[in-house]
Amino acid sequence: MRRLALILLPLCVFGQDAHLAAIRDTVLGIRQYANKHQQLRGGIPQITTAKHELRDWIEARLAGFPRDGNPAAIAESLHIALRDAGLFCNNDSDCFPTSFGYLDEIQIERRGDFLIAETAVGVGIRCGYDYSAYIYQWNNGKWQRIWENEQDDYSPSTYLPQLLHAVEISDPGPDGSRLVLTLGTQAGCLTFKDVYYRVWRLGAPTPLLDKHDLLYDEGDPPVAGTIQPQDLRIEFSAGGGGYGYPHKAVRHFEIHGTEVKQVDPIAPKPRDFVEEWLAAPWSASAATAESPALQQWHQKLHRDDDEGDFPDDPVNCANDPELWQIGTHLQDEPKHYFLVRWHRPDRFTMVEIGDQPIEACIQAGSTHAERR
Repeated sequence: MRRLALILLPLCVFGQDAHLAAIRDTVLGIRQYANKHQQLRGGIPQITTAKHELRDWIEARLAGFPRDGNPAAIAESLHIALRDAGLFCNNDSDCFPTSFGYLDEIQIERRGDFLIAETAVGVGIRCGYDYSAYIYQWNNGKWQRIWENEQDDYSPSTYLPQLLHAVEISDPGPDGSRLVLTLGTQAGCLTFKDVYYRVWRLGAPTPLLDKHDLLYDEGDPPVAGTIQPQDLRIEFSAGGGGYGYPHKAVRHFEIHGTEVKQVDPIAPKPRDFVEEWLAAPWSASAATAESPALQQWHQKLHRDDDEGDFPDDPVNCANDPELWQIGTHLQDEPKHYFLVRWHRPDRFTMVEIGDQPIEACIQAGSTHAERR
C-alpha cells in the first residue's frame, strides 16, 4: 500500500459524511460477496459502484478546495477517513486470497494548473487492484473533471485491471491541446506481466495509442516515460522470461494529430538493441540492418518467446569507436557475435553477425561502461 506523510486533520466531519457511509456499505458488501464466491476473478458490477462513489466523494471535497490548496492535505484527510472506516488491507491474512472488498490509498497531486486523482478498488486477483484516474482543471471558480480513465467493462476479453505507475500531462502543443499518458502494469503478484501504455488527447474519450508489452518487473517504478505534444518515449525491462538476463526496451512514438508512428530508438544500449532487433519481425528490423544479407541471420536467430540470454561484456572495437561487439547465447545453444554501430545517443544499426568473434574488435578499457 502506498504511504503518505501524516497530516493531522479533524476527523469529526467524517462521522456525518454520507459519501463515506455509502462507500463503506458498498465495499463491505463486496467483501462479503467475495467470501461466498472464492472462485471469482476479475471485476463485478459493484466494483463500478465503488469507483463512482470514491470519485464522487473526492469531487464533493474538491467543491470547497481552493485553487492554490495543498493536495497532500486533502489526500491525507481522505486516507485517514478510509483507514478509520476499516477499508484498507493492513495484513496479508485479512485479504487472502484476494483484495476483493478492500481499497488502496487515494492519491491527489498537482500538475501545473491541473489536479490528478487516483483511486484503487481490490478485485479477485491475488495482489490485485483496479486503478482509476481523473484529471481536474480550475474553471469558473471551481475544480471540474475534464478527463477520466476507468475500466467498467468486466468481460474476460476486455477487462485489464492494472496498477497505475504514472499519469503524465504534456505541455500544450502548437494548437494549445495537451496529451495524457498513463503507464500501468497488470494486476497481480507477478514478475513477468503486461505493461500498458496509453495516450489520449486531453478531453477526448478515446485513446490515440493503446499498447502493451511483456515486462520484467525489476524496479520501482517498473516503467518510466515522458510525453510531449508530439513525442512519447517509455522504457522498461523486458525478456528473461525463462532463463538468462532481461534487457531494457524503449518504445518511442511521434504523434501528429491522430497519427501515431513508432520510430527509433528501440533500445538504450547496444546489447539491448540486439535483443530487440532479434525479437522484431524482419519487416521492422530491416530498416536498421546495414546489409540485406543479415536477413538470413535474422530468420535463423529470430525469437518471440521473451526469454533472456547470457551476454558477454560488450566490446568496443578499437578501429571505430562507434562499433561494438555483443557476444551472447541461450542456455546450451552456441554463442553468436553481433557487430552493432552505436549512433549516439541511442540509435543503432546492425552491421554484421557471425558465430566467431569479430577480429577487428578487442577488449578495451571501456567495455564495462555499456553494461547496466
